[in-house]
Amino acid sequence: MNGRIKIATAMLIWGSVGIFARFSNLSGLGVAFFRVSLGALLLLAILLRKREWLQSLLPLLKARWKPLLALGVSLALNWVFLFTAFNYTTIANAVLVYYLAPIIATVISWKFLGEKLSLKSWLLIGTAFAGLILIMSGQNVDLGDRDFIGILLALVAAFFYALIPNLGRFLRGIEGKTLTFLQLAIASLVLAPFMALSGAGEPAWWAIFILVAVHTVLALFLYMDGLKDVEVNEAALLSYLDPMSAIVYAFLIFGEVPGIRTAIGGTLILLASLLDIKARGS
Repeated sequence: MNGRIKIATAMLIWGSVGIFARFSNLSGLGVAFFRVSLGALLLLAILLRKREWLQSLLPLLKARWKPLLALGVSLALNWVFLFTAFNYTTIANAVLVYYLAPIIATVISWKFLGEKLSLKSWLLIGTAFAGLILIMSGQNVDLGDRDFIGILLALVAAFFYALIPNLGRFLRGIEGKTLTFLQLAIASLVLAPFMALSGAGEPAWWAIFILVAVHTVLALFLYMDGLKDVEVNEAALLSYLDPMSAIVYAFLIFGEVPGIRTAIGGTLILLASLLDIKARGS
């Protein structure tokens, strides 16, 4: 299996995450907690095979605890808001709005990290947000409307997801598995008190198992292994299989058909994000 196929497979797997989140019978908080906590335990079991790994962990935490904490909190809130959005609106609405994350990440890097943006970048940012406005215009602007709430939740999720690559700039040099474990472990600790107070019902364990084993561990392994043979820019382009497959899965499983405004607005968001990635890679 070459790098492109591995990354494409990972994206097609991630495209179905909303399907299994709904099948899990859990709230967004519940899905996020089980995904990060079980994923962290599985990675811990793998990493503990190296004795020297545990010895290097404490100095790393002491030296970089602030960006690591911010990264874990961002991951936790990203997944909580995204999985909750899946329970409020269509998967197409949630996924397409969520794909504003690369554009939001660009704005954050400009505002807080001093990155300069060209006129083309600003035009792409405007195009993406025009797509968001178009999607939202198809809903009742009312906090009593589930679709409108779902879109807002997906937008908040996109914001926290956009923080992750910017925070990653302060954590360069940390081995990938270690960084992934710390991110999942911190997210687990952040969510655990809220999970204990939520009184979550009985989950569908088969769906939780698939979310952890397939969507978190297998897909992440395929993606990271694929990056060894594929340029990051090309991997970013392949990532668009994720939202497109999510819409197809939602149609096949739940019969969800995106409205015309969602389709056009989503196209604007994806196109702007795609062109932004290509511009950065050129």
